[in-house]
Amino acid sequence: MILPAPLPLYSIDSSALIHGWRRAYRPKNFGFVWDHLNLLIQEGRLKASIEILNELKKKDDELFKWCKERREFLFVEIDDACQSEVIRIMAAYPRLVDTVKGRSGGDPFVIALAATTQPFMTVVTEESPGKQRIPDVCNNEGIPCKRLADMIEQEDWQFA
Repeated sequence: MILPAPLPLYSIDSSALIHGWRRAYRPKNFGFVWDHLNLLIQEGRLKASIEILNELKKKDDELFKWCKERREFLFVEIDDACQSEVIRIMAAYPRLVDTVKGRSGGDPFVIALAATTQPFMTVVTEESPGKQRIPDVCNNEGIPCKRLADMIEQEDWQFA
């Protein structure tokens, strides 16, 4: 008997949430996307590091409110395995976090969450490959990485 492949798990970055909420899939017109994201959260298939909530808190807008309402099921606290992986990632990719501009602080946590979950989670980000950005690190580490639109396509969400 052949068992079906397990459903994919996702570690989402703030860039994907911000891009979806403010640019590509605004809730007023694309509510079904956010309904489907809710389903993924309820199924335990969409997660984010608590560091992503901390990044979103800086804006304190409707997206932050939406995320805060899902805090218990969406966000994952940093455990010892994740912390160890963040340390390893930062040693291997020191330019991943932009310490000068104070941005991207959650990036190693997004990757570490994916790396410390078995099977690997797929990282969902809107970052483009560059000099030690999320897609580059994921590629080097063998962690699947895609954009939000690609996740939507993989999940086969369709507007009805």
